[in-house]
Amino acid sequence: MVHHGQIEEDKQLLAPYARDFKKIPTVTDYGKDGDVALNKEVENDRMLFLAESLAKSLQRAVETKKRPIFTIALIAGDIVILDAIHKAGLLDKIKVIFIDTYTLFPETLAFLREIEAHYGFKAHVYHAADIESQAEFETRYGTEYWREDIDAYDKLCKVEPLQRALSEFSSDCWLNGRRRDHGADRATLAVYEGTKLNPLAFWSFEDCWNYLRHFEVPYHPLHDAGYSSLGDKHSTVTVPDEKWMAYAGERSGRFVGLVNKDGSAKTECGIHSKNRPAKKARVEAPVGAAQSV
Repeated sequence: MVHHGQIEEDKQLLAPYARDFKKIPTVTDYGKDGDVALNKEVENDRMLFLAESLAKSLQRAVETKKRPIFTIALIAGDIVILDAIHKAGLLDKIKVIFIDTYTLFPETLAFLREIEAHYGFKAHVYHAADIESQAEFETRYGTEYWREDIDAYDKLCKVEPLQRALSEFSSDCWLNGRRRDHGADRATLAVYEGTKLNPLAFWSFEDCWNYLRHFEVPYHPLHDAGYSSLGDKHSTVTVPDEKWMAYAGERSGRFVGLVNKDGSAKTECGIHSKNRPAKKARVEAPVGAAQSV
């Protein structure tokens, strides 16, 4: 149970952010005169169609799978899914999993507690094994373990906790918020992917924000501070307004300054990378072999 003092601290931390959508970039040119209303009508029809399709995917998951879970990072797309789960009355049938890496923004944890109260649920919080607090983590590993060995950090703070959640819940359906417009690594993503369900695969970032606006859904406060996406505090930066809705723009402020051990730029934390069949085939294909998407 969240104590009263924590609630007050969270309110003070989140108070500077109006979250009235005024600071969220918009890109659509609705035209002039009569075109404005017509274009907005088409946009709204699309949003309602996507919302209906999302609801169907969620309902199908509950009807055909035994133990669906949803991993939430509290970014815009994830909040769309959470709101849709709530609207469909499925929060008691889909377990919500949150990975606390112990390197998140304080606002992220405050927002988690806020939406738990808003929707009336409790997320199952996972973190590095046998480390019960951020203070304990920093005592054992310091504040820059990610800089010392990024792969070991990812495994300890992200990959193993997620694998533990999947194992403990014996999940046969993992819902997540990945989309094709996140970038090349996810460009061929489909909705149904074995035991993974990517219900927003064909949505755009703009679609997500249209949904949030239409239904007046509370969103992560740091979106108002210029962060198009949120991850670890040490590698997440703000993104210029003009890049938010561009292809791969949402995640362009993530993993900043991080490189893989082979020297390539880091774009994934290890939770999803190399797991998708099409991507795995490309990664493992012999040099010179024909590769299909």
